[in-house]
Amino acid sequence: MLKQTLAVLLIVSATACSQMQAAGSRPAQTQSQAAMTTHTVDSKYSFNDTVSRLQNAMQSKGMTVFTVIDHQAAARKHGLSMQPAKVIVFGTPKVGTLLMVKDPAFALQLPLRVLVTENGGKVQVVFNDTRRLISGSKIEYAEVENTLANAERLIRATVSQ
Repeated sequence: MLKQTLAVLLIVSATACSQMQAAGSRPAQTQSQAAMTTHTVDSKYSFNDTVSRLQNAMQSKGMTVFTVIDHQAAARKHGLSMQPAKVIVFGTPKVGTLLMVKDPAFALQLPLRVLVTENGGKVQVVFNDTRRLISGSKIEYAEVENTLANAERLIRATVSQ
């Protein structure tokens, strides 16, 4: 009886493992892993100054600001109200192109985005974690530590200094 029970458990375990591999699933995220998906930094500047400072900092480093999406203005057009929220879409095609050539699906992660929002008088900047951004791609951290990761550092410095 014990041998039969062990045999059944082995078969069930092996089946579950093979199904997970076949589906390409990953272990469940812990709370700390999920928390590292984005970073939130308090800005010491007003909402509009934060947006301007970020755009200027990006452009001064040779990045392109492709667009700024004003969620509050879009909501207002439809008779809705919400807190100030703008997403700056930015990047460097010279860098992004090389990453997309290596991993075409990485195009879903580019261009980079940063959210500036204000709640209760507190201006915050939210952006994706670089390591999390490249997880599941063919891109290694060493390939982006002096490019995408620098954008994180630039954002932090721009709103806190």
